Amino acid sequence: MGTMNSTKSCGGPVPPTDDPQGLEFPDWSGMISHKSPQTFAEAVQWNEEMLEMFPPKSNRAALDIEAKCDIEFVF
Repeated sequence: MGTMNSTKSCGGPVPPTDDPQGLEFPDWSGMISHKSPQTFAEAVQWNEEMLEMFPPKSNRAALDIEAKCDIEFVF
């Protein structure tokens, strides 16, 4: 059996921050839209081609476990 992950209740809602609107988001105004819009079928075909270029690794589960980051939350 793998590591059990759990959390415990903090006993109430998280207190609000001083500036809830102070989140910084990237400025996407300068982004150029895709030059050639695709139909759904074309997008699915493109996705299938990309999946063939990057096949799944046979040891993917082991790599995922190895890359897992254990974090301790202190309340």
